Amino acid sequence: MAEAKEILQKRLAECEEELARTRELLLIDPVTGFFNERGFLRALNAELSRCLREGTFLALTLIEIQNLESIQNIYGLYGVQKVLAFLAEHLKRHLRPYDLLGITAHNLLWVVSAIRKTGEGARLAQRVYRLLNELVYDDQELVFPIRTAVITRIICGGAAPGEILNQSLKLLPEARLVQEPLIVLGEETPRQKSLEKEIFRAIARGELAVALQPVINIQTGKTIFYEVLARFISEEDTFSAGTFMPSVEHLGLFEELDRQILYKAMVLLKESPEIGRVAVNISQEYALRELGKDLLSWTKSIGIYPEDLILEINERKGPFSPLTLSSKLNFFKAEGYTLSLDDFGVESANLFLLRDIPWDLVKVDGRFVRGLLTNDFDRRVLRFLADCASLLGFKLVAEQVEEERILREVARYGVLYAQGFYCGEPEIIPETRFLKPPRIRGEG
Repeated sequence: MAEAKEILQKRLAECEEELARTRELLLIDPVTGFFNERGFLRALNAELSRCLREGTFLALTLIEIQNLESIQNIYGLYGVQKVLAFLAEHLKRHLRPYDLLGITAHNLLWVVSAIRKTGEGARLAQRVYRLLNELVYDDQELVFPIRTAVITRIICGGAAPGEILNQSLKLLPEARLVQEPLIVLGEETPRQKSLEKEIFRAIARGELAVALQPVINIQTGKTIFYEVLARFISEEDTFSAGTFMPSVEHLGLFEELDRQILYKAMVLLKESPEIGRVAVNISQEYALRELGKDLLSWTKSIGIYPEDLILEINERKGPFSPLTLSSKLNFFKAEGYTLSLDDFGVESANLFLLRDIPWDLVKVDGRFVRGLLTNDFDRRVLRFLADCASLLGFKLVAEQVEEERILREVARYGVLYAQGFYCGEPEIIPETRFLKPPRIRGEG
């Protein structure tokens, strides 16, 4: 009898092992309906590849259910499974159908959401935290108030899926101590992380300042217009855009940054008409998505003239064809706005942009301007652009003109305008921190 019982127990253990292997092969957890660990790592790897191709971001959210071990001690595995199934149904009901859901060892739940803006990831973390911590599982036999630790990290590649999960797991001790979701925006040094959090808050709250740098006519020395530059003012220092722009790119905040600076520039034009004209940096993403709507609304509500505003499109490569960009920019030009191509010669350096869009101004990147006195290649680039300007009818602006010899040299090539410390340093306007653009409809 004892021998038969032992054989039966052995067979039962083998069946459970076989069932576990089958579940792993199926890649789906039978209790929650989420991907199991193996399936989740596969799916996460595919999502990381997609976001790298498309230039988007992922919000990776880790959910740890607090005190779940007490349920197992009293009610066993079946009690734990009931709570997990309950939570899984709530998550599926409230999250987007295409969000990726997984469960790994120790009953840790994961949510992966494709996002275009970092703010979407932060809002997702808040929503998941509020949703779960308001729940109580109650089937009359088992009553269990749900308490969770939630970590959301904004990611886009950079490591293998397993390493990415481990990075989140290391943050669990910190997340358990706070009564809110832990939102991680960066993976660099502690100072970089701190700075990125400050930048995120400043952009989200509309609290960047602007500075004005003159662009002069080389022949007369008079200011033709001002470029509006973003400035981040912290408690310790003031940071130029060049200092914090890598963080903006890492966080995917180009559109939010552009929108904020554009609004502040337009209000400055209205309140200080002596400024004359201003140029505002615009990313291709913003130009093709929300810029038209904002220009139409603000030009009317603030009360400025389109011809006083120069839209300075940067050449940073975006996921858009030159044809699509050309169509949109031609519309802005028809509305009376001046078009400028910023930093030509770097990034995508697309000659189609130069040929197919009716630019009024093209700014020669400073890396070609600084070497004019010694570098023959830089001189040939400037000569080529001067020929293009003559053929296509746009005016050249030389950037980073730092000394008189460079100013004289660019003038020899027919460049009309110049910008740089020799022509005039940026002047910060601290009070612009308090000018905040209207919220986009639908934002919380």
